[in-house]
Amino acid sequence: MKNEHGLTPQREAYAVALASGLSQADAYRKAYPKAERWKDETVWQAASRLSSDSKVRARVQAIQAAAAEKAGLRAAEILEETRRIALSTPKGIIGRRANGQAFVLMPNELDDATAAAIASFEIDDMGRIKYRFWDKNAALERAAKILGLFGKDNEQKANGLVTLYGRLTGSVFQPVPEAALPESEGEGDKG
Repeated sequence: MKNEHGLTPQREAYAVALASGLSQADAYRKAYPKAERWKDETVWQAASRLSSDSKVRARVQAIQAAAAEKAGLRAAEILEETRRIALSTPKGIIGRRANGQAFVLMPNELDDATAAAIASFEIDDMGRIKYRFWDKNAALERAAKILGLFGKDNEQKANGLVTLYGRLTGSVFQPVPEAALPESEGEGDKG
């Protein structure tokens, strides 16, 4: 019997497990307990086919959207907060008096963009304010990841490791012939 989303109870269980963060294979095994006895390859193939089903994909997305809504987080809000921190500037904590004299604003006087960039503040006994901003570099790096700017860099690193691995032959843990050691190392053992 199918539910209002057009899914059988097992497919619904799979979608819920997948949306909760389980891997495809683990979600499949949870929804279909008999799969615990199957070979990994068989489970992977079955889970992959089930994940590509349009009704299952739509249900997973709906569950994730509902969870995000319930948590009060939306992708646009996360991006906006990352943007605020990444583009923040300390000049937002400075005010000017009518005579042009600069002063540090109190936390309640900050504009929204500047307030979002503040991680904490302290007011000492003398009334001096010390602001600590969120890490701008971390926000810029997060924004770059969101925008996919590290894709090429990560690809290059992975390809470099594959190339290096492909060049290795024989045992990596062979003793180094003494003749191959620099003079200072080779002579230090004689003694």
